[in-house]
Amino acid sequence: MAAPVPASEIPAPILTTPRLLIRPYHPSDAAPSQRAADSPAITQYMTNAFPSPYTLADANAWIAIASTPTVPPASPSSPAMLLQFAILVYDDDGSTSADGSSGGSRAATFAGGIGLKPHADVEARTMEVGYWIAEAYWGRGLATEAVAAFARWSFGAVPGLGRLEAGVFEGNEASARVLRKAGFVCEGARRKTAEKKGRVFDIGVWGLLKEECLEAE
Repeated sequence: MAAPVPASEIPAPILTTPRLLIRPYHPSDAAPSQRAADSPAITQYMTNAFPSPYTLADANAWIAIASTPTVPPASPSSPAMLLQFAILVYDDDGSTSADGSSGGSRAATFAGGIGLKPHADVEARTMEVGYWIAEAYWGRGLATEAVAAFARWSFGAVPGLGRLEAGVFEGNEASARVLRKAGFVCEGARRKTAEKKGRVFDIGVWGLLKEECLEAE
């Protein structure tokens, strides 16, 4: 087992909720994220950019990408910022987590990822939100908790952001429920737009406007 990472080396969270913290990725996230992400149940509704099998090399490559700041397209004069983050669940008993991850004074364990993908040109005020939660944490409302909190953070932190969008594979009812509970509205579907492993899918389009998010607070 790898030695615990000192808390001082772990990036500070961008936000916390009663059960979660969301923070920038750290190299120590590679092993736990590989174990969590290497699941057909997760990848069946992801694009091919999310590999399956998901190897340690894939995890390290993703952390390198996620650690590269991006200039918000709607505000090109703004400083570059991170747009991809790790989701951690606070440990129930408050003990040191197995991977050494920590959120302030409370220990926490890697549980998934969440982030933003910028649109461009005339759609620069829109970003796509993507997220995943490890199977071990399904059925507890953690994805909804993460998405709702992250949406509020995004509208407050990303200059020029006016709309969040999420695409949901046909059949992924769990993700649709997450978005609905987080305040997103189903705006329609891009019919038969995706193909994965020989199956053609509709992609549901879900959106959340900045003013809608702020009104819900």
